[in-house]
Amino acid sequence: MHRRELEVRGASVGELPGMLHEELRAERKGSVDRYDGDGFDLIVVERYYLRNNSDQQATILLDRTAEETSRVAIFSGGGGTGLLQISLGSHSSQTERLADRIVSICGSEEFDLEVVE
Repeated sequence: MHRRELEVRGASVGELPGMLHEELRAERKGSVDRYDGDGFDLIVVERYYLRNNSDQQATILLDRTAEETSRVAIFSGGGGTGLLQISLGSHSSQTERLADRIVSICGSEEFDLEVVE
């Protein structure tokens, strides 16, 4: 499993989950589902990776910690086939790809972004 966290700030931070969901669905490279709760959103992405011949899931949790602040956590796991169940780097690849997508969305809107280590 691989994990990455970001913190996003801006007046329209509440619109980020919908924008990310629509962009991932438009990609059409796997299934994408969204759940919007009270103060948080959850986006689940499932994608097939040829390099390890298996499906892999990533979960993106967008937690509204304040009116204009959201903490974003990306978790990627699953996948890996064969005797050793090796992912061959696909977990970190998927996590970084999703983080890059969020950074791209935030760069085109009025957001401040901080990578949380």
